[in-house]
Amino acid sequence: MSDVVLRGIRKSFGEIETLHGIDLEIQDGEFVVFVGPSGCGKSTLLRTIAGLEDITAGELTIGGQHCNDIPPAKRGIAMVFQSYALYPHMTVAENMAFGLKLAGATKEEMKQVVDRAAKILQIEHLLERKPKALSGGQRQRVAIGRAIVRKPNVFLFDEPLSNLDAALRVQMRIEITKLHRELKTTMIYVTHDQVEAMTLADRIVVLNAGNVEQVGAPLALYHHPRNLFVAGFIGSPKMNFVQATLAEVLDGAAMVKLVDGTLVRAHVNAGAGRVGSPVTLGIRPEHFVVDSPSNAIAGQVVAAEHLGEATIFYLHVQGASDHLVVRAHATHAAKAGETIHVSAAPAHCYLFNEAGEAFPRLDNSASIDR
Repeated sequence: MSDVVLRGIRKSFGEIETLHGIDLEIQDGEFVVFVGPSGCGKSTLLRTIAGLEDITAGELTIGGQHCNDIPPAKRGIAMVFQSYALYPHMTVAENMAFGLKLAGATKEEMKQVVDRAAKILQIEHLLERKPKALSGGQRQRVAIGRAIVRKPNVFLFDEPLSNLDAALRVQMRIEITKLHRELKTTMIYVTHDQVEAMTLADRIVVLNAGNVEQVGAPLALYHHPRNLFVAGFIGSPKMNFVQATLAEVLDGAAMVKLVDGTLVRAHVNAGAGRVGSPVTLGIRPEHFVVDSPSNAIAGQVVAAEHLGEATIFYLHVQGASDHLVVRAHATHAAKAGETIHVSAAPAHCYLFNEAGEAFPRLDNSASIDR
């Protein structure tokens, strides 16, 4: 068993507390991603699991074993960092086998384990090279291979792809997914990139200022964010937010009034809301339809990005927290300065109360999981 359980985990540096009582259960063989902005505590949380940071309060168990005071080397974990940290004077095979050598393994044992890891990572042809002769992606594979040969119960990844270019990051995401499927080992992965989180995770843990905002499957978080923070963090481009007033609470819907007086319908349960109170309307860029008269919002085009398969419009809309971002079909060719009307189906509209908490959406996506 290699489940990881955190109960009330707190971490303080002097008088500054960075983790504020984290409760989390990670199942055996699960791939969990910690995601959040810089400074949210995700790397600190990972380092407490690894034993690289002491736990100020709370309890950590790995495979049922209380680990608060167990040194990192005896926790059954292996960690892959953002920095490859390879020995430049050693070959790939020697780098991967170094930990086994220190543990007293025989040459035959080291070769067998290294060859198996190299085959999984498709780097058999690189075993006699030194790090200077490898690309960034190849070096990261070696760093992962060094972790694999230890046969850990839990893999910990701390932003391992941050140093790679965009194309290599996509390739390595695929490789890590295949690796998890091959090894069936518990993996905990830290990133600030929500695209990585969405594509890799069985479950995502969204962190903000040392607190867990929401835990769930990627599509569950995408369709049903608990609050404004999660809604604005999950999704690329991020969700649009427009200030409004709750105008009417209907059976299975709510009508909201925008700053310019436009009425927009959202399929949410706003029964707990108060008519006349401030609310925030949320709409994802990909859910807009251009030049639709129903549920429409008027906006002036500030800029347009033509991507080939789509056009991204940036609109000035009264009450929007930033430019309204609209992902439209590539055939739309509005220019800067023009006013266009965009709309979203009521089922694609989100609504948040004055405290930033989401009103429940009335659709079937609650059952969406991965």
